[in-house]
Amino acid sequence: MKKLLPILMAAAAELLMAQAVFEPSHSSIYEFLNRLSIKGILEINDELKPLTRAELAEKLSEAEAHLKNLTYLEKEELAYFKKEFSPEILHNSERDFEPETQFFTSTDSNGFRFFLFHNDNFTLNLDPILGAEIKSKFNEVQYHRWNGLQLYGYYNKNLGFDFYFRDNEERGNWIDRAKAMSNEPGVNLSNNFEKTIEYVDVQGLISYSWNSGNISIGKQPIEWGSGLGGKIIFSNKPPSFPFIKLEFKPVDWLKFIYFHGWLHSGIADSSSIRSTQVEKRNSVSQIEKFIAAHMFSIYPTENLSISLGESMVYSDKLEFAYFIPILFFRTVDHYLAKDKVNSGDNAQLFLNSVYKNHDLKTKFYATVFIDELSITKLLDGDNLSALGFTTGLSMVEPVFENSDISIEYTRLNPFVYMNSNDAQTFRSHNYQLGHWIGSNAHQIYFEYNHSLLRGLRFKLWSEFIRKGKLELPEEQYEFPYPQFLYGEKLSIFNLGITAKYEFMHNLFGVLSLTHSSISDESTLRTPDYQLGSKQSFSFSFSYGF
Repeated sequence: MKKLLPILMAAAAELLMAQAVFEPSHSSIYEFLNRLSIKGILEINDELKPLTRAELAEKLSEAEAHLKNLTYLEKEELAYFKKEFSPEILHNSERDFEPETQFFTSTDSNGFRFFLFHNDNFTLNLDPILGAEIKSKFNEVQYHRWNGLQLYGYYNKNLGFDFYFRDNEERGNWIDRAKAMSNEPGVNLSNNFEKTIEYVDVQGLISYSWNSGNISIGKQPIEWGSGLGGKIIFSNKPPSFPFIKLEFKPVDWLKFIYFHGWLHSGIADSSSIRSTQVEKRNSVSQIEKFIAAHMFSIYPTENLSISLGESMVYSDKLEFAYFIPILFFRTVDHYLAKDKVNSGDNAQLFLNSVYKNHDLKTKFYATVFIDELSITKLLDGDNLSALGFTTGLSMVEPVFENSDISIEYTRLNPFVYMNSNDAQTFRSHNYQLGHWIGSNAHQIYFEYNHSLLRGLRFKLWSEFIRKGKLELPEEQYEFPYPQFLYGEKLSIFNLGITAKYEFMHNLFGVLSLTHSSISDESTLRTPDYQLGSKQSFSFSFSYGF
């Protein structure tokens, strides 16, 4: 019993150290910590987003130990983020602290909060969401308003919860309803009128965590892979989908993530059609569609990460084998399909690698996505088939302090994200889960950022995109194999400048100006009002993400 008691106490201490609420991937703290990691001030790997607020708070404490290596502006940013993550920093420190309630006030320790309560066992942060945007786009004035609520908190340091609700309305004659060839997140329209669209973004998550990992059930964006112009593995392009997720980091040099998600196929199941009490108003269900994915990330040194993973999109019914996180899903597919022709599921393999040279203050990254690859055909010198990749370089303070510059190239061969079975494509709500440019396309992306004041950041960006025709699934199995960018060409050039100011906690102002030039050889793909040379201007003011 005497030997058992210290073991039990150690286990209890480990359980009480962790908490898991995930910070949205568009939060400015990721940019801040990424710049510090490229400079060698701290170590952070953000190729698998989102990260937990507790983990980000730990990195802020790590940065505080190297204040002499920070610029004056970085010290101000650090002080600001320490207030934003003060509840997590307190919990990570394991210090006792007095219960605190803060309502629509600002304090030295927490900054401004609409509502915050925390004590040793319970934390609750609540903020309203209010925002409006006016923009001149496609030679007309458009409006966008949004409102909602977001909250997160912890109970007993192990249970985390997060809720987000945002209702949106856009008005204008030339609203981009589909948001297809755009880096804007896709939407699921609740109302679609002649001059107005309405849509809702609802997210939520409950998690249980321990010192080396967490398990959660939720509905939030998942982003895997490196890239600024877009991510080719998992991106924020599709509306969020429900999932169960496991994260496990037993040692500093190894991280494992698994999730199983419920996708939206949008395909009617003819076997489910049934009549109702209202004539000509039949009830029909859609074909069920799922995804299972896992990724191993290895960190052999503080400036190198190598991640290898796979995913499987399948349909019709849940398969228990895909709930076993450590199985190789490709072999599971073979087991389920057996000798049946064309009965298999849709598998993907991917690799992501990041190397940081602290002396040069540079970051090199590359992602490879394999949607279909035959080793036999590869050895015979045949086409690599459905393969995509992103490669990029970022440099911090190339000339001026508090600045960074990045350039990257992405190429997606024909038939990436596609499948002959339309219920098993790499899509949800008809948006690809990966890069927004889609298959048979490539992109060159450039970005320069400069911070002038705490919270005020300017971004100059540009991109050039060329895309071929929308492929037909049967063309993948024809000879000769279609060439890259075959068919009618779509060309997009964008040049923009954005100024974003984070006045205080959750209060933002954004000003942007963009020049675009679009041409399309296909008369059915791009609306006429988007073609040609156009300028757009927008201004938004909001509280809450």
